[in-house]
Amino acid sequence: MRIVFLIPELRGTGWKDRALELATRTRLRDSRLVRHFIVDSRLHTRQTFGGTLNIMRHAALARSLGVEAVLATPGGTDSYGRFNIVNLPFIRWADRRADDVCLVPDICTRLIDDVKGPAIAYLQVPIFLTPNFDYMRSDVQLWTDSPFMLEKCERAFPGKKIPIVPNIVDDVRFPFRPQSEREAGLVFAFPRKGPEFIEATRAAYAALGGTHWRFELIDGLSLAELAKAMLRPQIFLASAEVEGCALPPQESMATGIVVVGKSARGANFSMEHRRTAMVAETPAEAAASLRELENDVLRDTISRNAYAFIQRYFPSGEPTTFWRSTLRDLGFTVPSSGAGPVPLQAQGARTA
Repeated sequence: MRIVFLIPELRGTGWKDRALELATRTRLRDSRLVRHFIVDSRLHTRQTFGGTLNIMRHAALARSLGVEAVLATPGGTDSYGRFNIVNLPFIRWADRRADDVCLVPDICTRLIDDVKGPAIAYLQVPIFLTPNFDYMRSDVQLWTDSPFMLEKCERAFPGKKIPIVPNIVDDVRFPFRPQSEREAGLVFAFPRKGPEFIEATRAAYAALGGTHWRFELIDGLSLAELAKAMLRPQIFLASAEVEGCALPPQESMATGIVVVGKSARGANFSMEHRRTAMVAETPAEAAASLRELENDVLRDTISRNAYAFIQRYFPSGEPTTFWRSTLRDLGFTVPSSGAGPVPLQAQGARTA
């Protein structure tokens, strides 16, 4: 028995990828040929999302506890290259076995009805919560990742017990660096998430007479490249209106960056105002928080509080406790509680 973790296939820029993308944007998307290639789901992507990286980390942690865990894509090969963060075997989704435990992401939960054995729907993103499978099956579990998501999942899937599964924050790849050792006045922001909020915050900060903070926009980096870059800034501006697993704020906390910005309607549950972060739902509030955070003592205090909080999501913390319990419930043999998982890096995670 093994655990199969299904993830999307990362598309390239070749002619086949461009043709498939064009077909899925036209009436051809309903043709049998196109539906065959996309496995009746959104299982191809041009971006590596945080939810996929979180699934990769869960797969690596499960494997570190002594069970057979593999990643699955439609093609069965590693299409992620430098964006892959673990060195695990890949299989074709079509090659799963009847006795496999299959973890399926929320983007394609309709595939669960094709799974013969136990299945897990991992519900990380609010826009993909669709009861398009027999979720009341006794061997189907539903997982989610935050109180915000749990409330939405309970409405979408009534009558089913849904645990909150801890995200995994890689403390080896994201080591703590004190505020005093970072580049003074540097703010990181992700323009892919809420660019209007970022620009409005920058303007509001300038209108308040602020000159200390300078903004740097980060996009298109692999996780290894991002982790290296995140040793530099003192602040991360959380700009997303809605988050799924909300890893960027948590990774920022792990590495000693102070998080400022939106709670993403509650998905950024690790943000407690003036203790682990500065919650600011509007650009004006974010600008005011940035003025306050010109104070070195306040920044240092918040960064250390945030680090103390986020340690629970390091692999050796709540994630290992969760997986030991889960594996026992699924019928796997697991090591004694005294044994811990190997670090995710020891699983062969690629670095840039």
